Amino acid sequence: MGALLLAPLWGWLADRYDYRILLRTTLVILALATTATGATPLAWLYVLRALAGACSAAIIPLALLAASLGAGDRGTQARRFTWLTAFVFLGDMLGPLFGELSTRFLPTLPLAMVALIIGLTAGLMLFACLPPRSTGYRAEACGNRPTPAGALGLLTLTLLGTSGLAVLHMVLLVPGSQLILSREHVAGMLALCGFAMLAAQLFHVYFPWLIASPRALAFLMLTLLSTSLLLFPMARSPVAIAVLVAMAGWAGASLRLLTSLWIGGEGTPSGARLGLQQSATSLGPALAPLAVAVISADRQFVIVWALALSSLMMTLGLSRLWPERGARFCSCPRH
Repeated sequence: MGALLLAPLWGWLADRYDYRILLRTTLVILALATTATGATPLAWLYVLRALAGACSAAIIPLALLAASLGAGDRGTQARRFTWLTAFVFLGDMLGPLFGELSTRFLPTLPLAMVALIIGLTAGLMLFACLPPRSTGYRAEACGNRPTPAGALGLLTLTLLGTSGLAVLHMVLLVPGSQLILSREHVAGMLALCGFAMLAAQLFHVYFPWLIASPRALAFLMLTLLSTSLLLFPMARSPVAIAVLVAMAGWAGASLRLLTSLWIGGEGTPSGARLGLQQSATSLGPALAPLAVAVISADRQFVIVWALALSSLMMTLGLSRLWPERGARFCSCPRH
């Protein structure tokens, strides 16, 4: 909820003030809040988690903003976005492992090891030479930033990708669903999904589809996502389910990367729009548990099919996001 509500505000502030101060400050506060987690009463635990969520909401969009400002061209910007997003997914995979190790060594401070890593990162960032906003490379005046309608479409792409993946995870985890899987199978599928999301980022490092063919890439990923969602209710073997979950993970990760690259614009990007994209990324995982909790277990696949059909329908509107075959938005009138 912290990322959902506050990420746009952090981006808006970064457009008006020195983003470097915001990024370094939130890293330090996040390290302190994480250190105290587990050693406080329940009421303070909620406060600390809210504070940690508020700080984490700033880190990803501001890091993407820094990567854009330090890039000399669009290709460098895309590669930096790809590596940053890959490390986000790597953190999602390694975070629980570090938390488990920290709990075994320091039961009274279960997240001390995670806090130490964040603190070391914050210390390095205090001495890192981050680029100021004036160093963004010069982009052409026409087509360098999506229109409001285009930004809304990109946010929808983000929401579909994250929501589809989150719903599949919830269906796997919630007891009483039609899928009867052991705990080991579910853990293995979630790990496989994480590796697929990480592999998708490594794929985009070496293939320039993010810039050269964004519309084709979005079409392929939406098709892959909708296919995995449509087939998921009919899968019964663990192998088939694992393949479909990995497909959804690859598609969701690629859509998230694609939209984060294009929503901010070229040159000096919009921090506010990067914040909105981060908020849309958090909306799907926030709504998926609520939807699964409200709908009975034997009807949960209605959500899956609805998201699949929405993804298919979204493919029809991709020409409005990228009107030409080239990788340009049309944000000013043609003459």
